[in-house]
Amino acid sequence: MLVAAFGAFAQAEITADALAPATSRDKKVIRRWALPGDPRGLAIGNDGTIYVGLAQPQTVLAIDPATGAVKQRLVLDSAEIASTKELVTMRTNPERTRLFIANGSDESASILSLPTLGILREITMEGEAIRDVVPDPKGRYLYLLGRRIHVFDSEGETELRTLPVEDPMAIATSANGSLLAVVATEDFGNTKASVVVLYDTKNFAEVSREPLQTEKTIEGVLFAARDRSVIAFSRDAIFDKQVGAKKGIVNTNHVCLPAGSGPQIATLTTDPQLVYAERRCSASATFTGSTIAPASLYGVSAYAVAYDQKSNAIVATDRAGFLTIYNVPRTAIVK
Repeated sequence: MLVAAFGAFAQAEITADALAPATSRDKKVIRRWALPGDPRGLAIGNDGTIYVGLAQPQTVLAIDPATGAVKQRLVLDSAEIASTKELVTMRTNPERTRLFIANGSDESASILSLPTLGILREITMEGEAIRDVVPDPKGRYLYLLGRRIHVFDSEGETELRTLPVEDPMAIATSANGSLLAVVATEDFGNTKASVVVLYDTKNFAEVSREPLQTEKTIEGVLFAARDRSVIAFSRDAIFDKQVGAKKGIVNTNHVCLPAGSGPQIATLTTDPQLVYAERRCSASATFTGSTIAPASLYGVSAYAVAYDQKSNAIVATDRAGFLTIYNVPRTAIVK
């Protein structure tokens, strides 16, 4: 593991560039721009600024949501040095003064200051693709998802512990920070299946370890229903596991997530409304018995989505080369 600080040396380039508007007949669309460079993770700043990660080139853009103007541009690594930062996820702390980036197969995570985009730190985990970086809502820790779950101090300077869970696929914290959920793969006789492991973040004691009743790969996870449920999603299903419910009780509903989407493909708007992007398909079904209120962005091939509370809108990246702002869909039957 290598932890390096760059805050005194990195400056984000100020640019007057503007993204080119892209037309759309989709009535859900508020604004859309062409965005080349393989858009991946995204986050929303305090003032509504949209922060987008581009895998090619490996860059973070700060974009004005009203005009599409590129307010700042930060090149993380150039292609000449053979780096492979994929910017899998981009998340902020509750104050939105820090941006945390999981760089994927580059085996690293970056911490940037907001709104300046100054690079504060890069954490390198040799031999581990970093698929997510989740800050603790209380500002105590930073969780890295690699081959294991690594718990750092909030500044990313020191690794405090590694959690004893094998083959983790996704992580999330409860809104109050008291619980950490890890979805992992575990052996059950002759088969492997997913389990949800909950940790008490006071001392990282294991609270529970319960089957999710699926052998599918879990793409992402989050808490909902005021932290009473853990919502996990695979490529074609959403699993609703109520915290503290009787073991084996999991509500499952079918969805059709876009091919190649990332861990940020779903977001809460007003809890328990869960908004997720969904490709066109004929296999989706009505949600029943769930603690969440599903709201599908149907027919949207997004990589990541984020909710902007101030404008009450959904922002989405599309690897085909678009950045789009959508109206929040109504909670309804999934078509």
